[in-house]
Amino acid sequence: LSDAISGTPELELISDDASSNSGPILDLYRNSFSPFDSDAIGEIKFQGENSTSNKVVFAKITSKIADATDSTEDGIIELHVQENGTSEAIIQIKGDGIHIMSGKKITFADGTTMSTAGGTSSAELDNVKTLAIALG
Repeated sequence: LSDAISGTPELELISDDASSNSGPILDLYRNSFSPFDSDAIGEIKFQGENSTSNKVVFAKITSKIADATDSTEDGIIELHVQENGTSEAIIQIKGDGIHIMSGKKITFADGTTMSTAGGTSSAELDNVKTLAIALG
């Protein structure tokens, strides 16, 4: 759905439910005959045009099955961004925490950075504390 003239959103989900239940709910359901570990099960793409008017996915959120085994199911959310013409996963969110992909870094507002290169990184924050994070 799109509106080329006004540029206004063309999809709006509204819930008039007065209860404390969640709503509205957007349900992305992949009904697979044979689900496997690592299957991609849903994606939200953020697209635009590049300098030559080609349609490009500049960022996306992907959901995957980490473990499809009954009663031990695990999921993954990945955040991808376009860098130098290539889409890469930058962050994975799993049941055990947030994973920064290899070779990437965290940059704080004051310019302090922490890199995933080299295994364990540390950064001094506010000249008082040192934050050590095992990345990998």
